[in-house]
Amino acid sequence: MRIPHPLIFKIISFSLAFLLFTPAYATSANQDVTVTVTEIIQIETLWNGKETTNPFTFNVYVGSWGEYYWPGGPKGLQIKSLSNVPIDLYVRAEGDLKSPGGTIPIENLKYANYGSGLPKTPFQKDYALVKKHWKVENLTEATIPIDLYLNIPPGTPPGIYSVKIYHIAVKSQ
Repeated sequence: MRIPHPLIFKIISFSLAFLLFTPAYATSANQDVTVTVTEIIQIETLWNGKETTNPFTFNVYVGSWGEYYWPGGPKGLQIKSLSNVPIDLYVRAEGDLKSPGGTIPIENLKYANYGSGLPKTPFQKDYALVKKHWKVENLTEATIPIDLYLNIPPGTPPGIYSVKIYHIAVKSQ
């Protein structure tokens, strides 16, 4: 058996010693991060794509009676949910459409769609459920269209008719 040359032992020893005495620079730190997200139930009304809390006017200049239609969507009426829990959405009107010279019965003002193909339904003075268990999981689900219809009866006196419409959101059970 042949014994390796002593120079090889010195080179190997020097290499190992160099590795043992080379400092290793490493550090680590960790932190626990806790975030509390509170429950939010919030809706907003959009008219022509813009948030509105002010009354808005349907420009109906009619010379006669008939049914008029305003499609919901970016150029009409929409409701946007900013809620982070599933909600039930309700709607009601305060009463008949009134002007100084006349009245249009509330049953003549109707809503439809609400993002779920809800059929044309007359407004009522009591809250009516229009969207159940609405859960927003992405931005496209956050805004829904509301179609509106108004039937102007024959002989309706000229004037500006108005009514307040209310939407309310409650947490789904």
